[in-house]
Amino acid sequence: MHADLQRRLRAMGIKPGANVEVLRRGRPGGILHVASGMVEFMLRHEQATQIEVTPVARP
Repeated sequence: MHADLQRRLRAMGIKPGANVEVLRRGRPGGILHVASGMVEFMLRHEQATQIEVTPVARP
């Protein structure tokens, strides 16, 4: 992950192992609206591709 993106996410409290939920998707290759806990933020597609995720089933 790019160091600037990593610092930005850590500053918002998003650390490795955090649960992140996609709330909305923009057009293909566009922006993602995501949430982690009480924090909501937007990620560009280029940024999102730098993040490793593991899907989890919803209860």
